[in-house]
Amino acid sequence: MNKVLSAPQSSKDEMIKRKILQSARTLFIEQGIENVNMHQIAKMAEVGQASLYRRYTEKGDICMEIVLEECQPLFDDVKAYLDQSTDIPVLDRLYQVIIKFVTFMEANVPWLCSLSRATPGYRPLQSPLYQFMRTTFRELLTEAVERGDVTAVDVFYTVEVLLAALHNIDFHIRDHGFSTEKILLGLHRIFIEGLKK
Repeated sequence: MNKVLSAPQSSKDEMIKRKILQSARTLFIEQGIENVNMHQIAKMAEVGQASLYRRYTEKGDICMEIVLEECQPLFDDVKAYLDQSTDIPVLDRLYQVIIKFVTFMEANVPWLCSLSRATPGYRPLQSPLYQFMRTTFRELLTEAVERGDVTAVDVFYTVEVLLAALHNIDFHIRDHGFSTEKILLGLHRIFIEGLKK
């Protein structure tokens, strides 16, 4: 009985959530994230303030949810690739994941960075995007160590250095004028060729 009653409520909640996120996304793009407030989001979504605040206590919470949605295609792509490529050498798989990340960031950097900076307690390398990449890189490097494919390496430190390099991609592209190809070649030289036995 409860399951029958909860299904429509769950569907209604999901619909309200979608309206809020879509309205926020539209407002953020049109006006800039810093120029949008919770009242505007509620008004555009046509939901009451109480309904909005029951789901999100502040604008940064909405930003965090949008960041997760924006990153989900990358997460799915990486997972699917790794599931289908177990027969490929580990360091080659690692490099393909790096390529996927760089390509994703190049296409999404200004928007994603603005959203991330508006999230509560903004710490870029602790965001869901970097947590996912951290876990993925650690698993791949650990496998490479166990297989004897790499020289003695501190997996945790190496992953943090790789994440720091990846985090500055927008700076390297915009301010230094490095091409994506140049960045990927450099990352390959340091983190793939540099680690091979």
